[in-house]
Amino acid sequence: MCADLGEQVTEWGSTAVVIAYDDSDGWYDHQWSGVVMPSATAQDFLTGTGACGTPQPGAYPDRCGYGPRQPLLVISAFAKANFVDHSVTDQSSILRFIEDNWNLGRIGDQSFDALAGSLNNLFNFTGADNDKLILDDQTGEPVH
Repeated sequence: MCADLGEQVTEWGSTAVVIAYDDSDGWYDHQWSGVVMPSATAQDFLTGTGACGTPQPGAYPDRCGYGPRQPLLVISAFAKANFVDHSVTDQSSILRFIEDNWNLGRIGDQSFDALAGSLNNLFNFTGADNDKLILDDQTGEPVH
């Protein structure tokens, strides 16, 4: 949304845009993500042929765990400025944030939202240091 500097953007105070980029094929990541939901199917091969950890009784097959790490960006009036979070999150963390924000509860049935890390560390909801950042529409540089 483009707006003149004199206009008030009323939605800004209640908006969070989450950008999750998921297209790296993982070839650049040097960190092993670990096993989250052990599985043993023909498609599994992480810890051996047909194995991804030791499966738990009743667990769904072929859901080994996290893949390579991916960038996640939050744009909001409440996002911490110049902050890099090192908490473990995944794409279902976005769903968990929505569920928690509107008190919707978890999906259930072994959905990953119950295990997902919180995005709350990316936000500052107290309002301190949440100055508006206006960028020049031609250069992208901050306007003071």
